[in-house]
Amino acid sequence: MQALLSILPQPFYDRITKLWEELENEFNIKWVKDNIPFPHITWSVAEQYKNIDIKGAIKKATKELDSIAIKTEGLALFTGKKMTLYIPIKPTKELLDFHGHLWDIVNVNETKLNVYYSPKNWFPHITLAVEDINKQNIGNVISYLSERKFKYQIKLESISMVYREVGKDVKIDETFGIPKKPKKKRKNSR
Repeated sequence: MQALLSILPQPFYDRITKLWEELENEFNIKWVKDNIPFPHITWSVAEQYKNIDIKGAIKKATKELDSIAIKTEGLALFTGKKMTLYIPIKPTKELLDFHGHLWDIVNVNETKLNVYYSPKNWFPHITLAVEDINKQNIGNVISYLSERKFKYQIKLESISMVYREVGKDVKIDETFGIPKKPKKKRKNSR
C-alpha cells in the first residue's frame, strides 16, 4: 500500500495524538494510533503508484503551491459496517483543486487507486477512530467528546509519500515541503 498524506504540523499533531491516547485510555480505542501513528489528512491511497516520476511530479506540485490552510470544526461519522469517527475539514475550492491536481498526478498507468479518495468521493477529514469503533461504544465516545469544538485553523506544511508492506508498520518514503511564501507587502495608499 502507498498513500499521499499531509502529516499535521505542531501543535495539532500533539493535540490529535493526545486525543488518540484519551480514546485508548477511556474506551480501548487504539487501532488508528497503533496502525497509522501520525495525525494526518489523506490525499490518495493506492496498491502501488505507477507514475514513473511520481516524486518529481509531487515535488513540482508542492513548489507551485502558495500554501494550504485548512479549517476544521466538530465531529462526524462515516456510517456503515466500518464506522469512522473523524474531524471534518471544510472543503474549500483551493483544497479541492489541489486534491484534484494530485489525483491527476497519481491516476495514470492503470494505478489501482482507492475510489474513496477520488475527487467525486473525497471528503477531507482527520481520522480519530476506525476498526474498533462500533455500535456498542460510539454513543459513549460521542458523549465523551461532545463538549469539545475541534475548531482548528491549520496551515499544512508538507505532503508525504508513505508505504506499508503487509504485516509491517507504515513508513514515510519521502516528504515534500510546501513553500512558505512571504506575504505581499501592501503599498501605502497615501
